[in-house]
Amino acid sequence: MNKFDRVFWNKVWSLTRLYWSSAERGIGVKLLAWLSLLSVGSIALGAYASYLNRDSTNALVGKHLAQFYHYMLIWVAVTAIALPVTVFLPYLGRRLYIEWREWLTYYFTDAGFAHHAFYRMGTVGKVDNPDQRISDDIGSFVGSTLTFTVTVGFALGGVATYFAILWSISPSLALILIGYAVLGTYFSVVIGRRLVGLNYYQERYQADFRFGLVHVRDNAEPIFIYGGERHENDQLRGRFSKVVENFNKLILWQRNLGFFTESYGSVVALVPYWFLAGTYVAGRLQFGQVVQAATAFMALHAALSIIVTGFPSIAEYANQVTRLSEFLDEAEAARLSEIDGREMIEIVESPRVGLEHLTVLTPGGGKRLISDLTADASALGPLLIKGPSGTGKTSLMRAMAGLWREGSGTVTRPALADVMFLPQRPYMILGSLRDQLTYPRAAGVSDEQLLDVLRVVNLSDLCDRFGGLGAEMHWADVLSPGEQQRLAFARLLLNRPSYAFLDEATSSLDVANEQLMYELMNKQRIPFLSSGHRPTLLKFHRNVLELSANNWRVEPSAEFETYPSAS
Repeated sequence: MNKFDRVFWNKVWSLTRLYWSSAERGIGVKLLAWLSLLSVGSIALGAYASYLNRDSTNALVGKHLAQFYHYMLIWVAVTAIALPVTVFLPYLGRRLYIEWREWLTYYFTDAGFAHHAFYRMGTVGKVDNPDQRISDDIGSFVGSTLTFTVTVGFALGGVATYFAILWSISPSLALILIGYAVLGTYFSVVIGRRLVGLNYYQERYQADFRFGLVHVRDNAEPIFIYGGERHENDQLRGRFSKVVENFNKLILWQRNLGFFTESYGSVVALVPYWFLAGTYVAGRLQFGQVVQAATAFMALHAALSIIVTGFPSIAEYANQVTRLSEFLDEAEAARLSEIDGREMIEIVESPRVGLEHLTVLTPGGGKRLISDLTADASALGPLLIKGPSGTGKTSLMRAMAGLWREGSGTVTRPALADVMFLPQRPYMILGSLRDQLTYPRAAGVSDEQLLDVLRVVNLSDLCDRFGGLGAEMHWADVLSPGEQQRLAFARLLLNRPSYAFLDEATSSLDVANEQLMYELMNKQRIPFLSSGHRPTLLKFHRNVLELSANNWRVEPSAEFETYPSAS
């Protein structure tokens, strides 16, 4: 993390080429070409301005007024030409920035969703705060890369141009400046390399603190119900103390680097005048040449000193590169985990639902949850999975969804596009009430149907409470757990899947509403499999799959025959 070695530059290249080798790079290439053209024009105008400055200074010192005014008119023309160059350079740079950032953001979000990479990041824990890496680090990386590219481009053009000007006036002064810049670059890297690691951890600790604040915001009600204010406050203080501790180290090393960079930049401004004063007094140089030499000297110094003056930014850039590379490495690990040859749970798509010699392990293979389970859920259905907490009911559901592949055996089920999983805590999307009901595949349903389904699940009051189907709220906060579960069943009825998997999906409902939800599924003839431990579930299921520590058994549900809808 503290080295600018081949590994680091390979990471920079890997991130950069994603966009520039893609098929959508056309607009970026055009913008970059215009940026390059304008940059060359800016350097050429700057070089010409140094000669114009020399000649106008000499004319003024020599009291040649007509000649001086002639040069002033040329200055006006140069300024007029430079104006559009000066305005369009940052404009085109920002256009390229947002074009590149948009593409890269979509690339990262696609990589996060592919192969369940976001889910893996949350369970494995190697990549902290993936949301911040996408929302903040990508923008910073693109902006910094463009800045450094333009800066380096200007620097290279400036070095060639102003070195030639300075060499024509004083070769010795040009060589002295080269040596001065090389030494300054070396010492700035030695002093400032510690900033790379400190910037990395500063971003991480700040993201952890922000996550803690969001966690408190999202769970304010249970925190106050439990009286857990002090605990949560201590947690936030602990997270922020790491921010403060690391920040103090960061500013200490920034101070050390500042002593060097400020002295490095301040002293050098005096060098050309000190070095050329004797030559001017001896009459071997005109005063305009001294001024031109000083201008060229400072411009060349600025071009050669980009590492010295920009090292704090370079340290932050290294942090951005590391964090984005870690994200893509974990996304790639998620992809490879599906093709690395290890024995994994096989998913077979079929109209039927069944499990054959299924063994389920925790992510990473650390613990065996279920061993050699075989059950034909379609033949045994409706099937209820029950057992003590920790025996793997939810894990079995995750395995059937394809989220957990650690283990062996086969899961047979319809394609994910044809089924629906209802977890204990329903997923409330960002959007309107209409969006909630039609998620994920019921777009095009009429408002009359939406109102009707709200009525049948006993949620007809939602439109009046929140202002209609178009109302947008933070639904996870404004709806009770029972209302969220009934909304999930409304969503199920509208999507009409070929099979439903219910994981404690009625745990927050009263007995009457629980029975209503199962009757609605039976009325629409949606086959289902449930997991839970409430005894009221027994009458809705023909058979029961009982899980215990590494054991299982299937037995008929004695209460099923007494359920009126069983027939």
